[in-house]
Amino acid sequence: MRPISCIALMAVLLSGASPSGFSQLRNLSEYSQDCIVPDKTYFVLHDAGAADFGWTSQWTHTTANAYPDKKAMYIWKFKDGLKAYSQQADFIVGDLGQATGYVATGQSTTLEDVHRKKLQPITAANYPVEVELWIGEIDDSAGYAPENLLDRVCFNAQSIRPNEANRFSRCK
Repeated sequence: MRPISCIALMAVLLSGASPSGFSQLRNLSEYSQDCIVPDKTYFVLHDAGAADFGWTSQWTHTTANAYPDKKAMYIWKFKDGLKAYSQQADFIVGDLGQATGYVATGQSTTLEDVHRKKLQPITAANYPVEVELWIGEIDDSAGYAPENLLDRVCFNAQSIRPNEANRFSRCK
């Protein structure tokens, strides 16, 4: 009876010690690359000056397992050179498969600067021309610290359509 109890105890202890991405080995991604989904990544400038930003990305299980404790972030590059940031909720990359099925979506009415202060820099003349998907660290005190660039999409139109979703496409 004692060996069975020891085996059961070991199984319980080992299952609790597994890293966060370990459970994803059974939940593989259907995607072949980590990327921004261009037709689901957009911005809207409303007549009153308010804005909406939305993004979607697809992830591989390889990346989720390789960066279990990192966070996904998006860098929005504006026409005037300003950079603004958004993050993929509070998910760490290692949990993306289990939590979202390897598809991450988000939306916001504001973006943040590198130190996590809210901003809304969009105007009819100053709009996002590129969005990059990064993996890195995000901390309330230190802010955004991008480490690995995974993908980027571009907005190639010469002007924006107010009150409509302006969508991105693959960079040329």
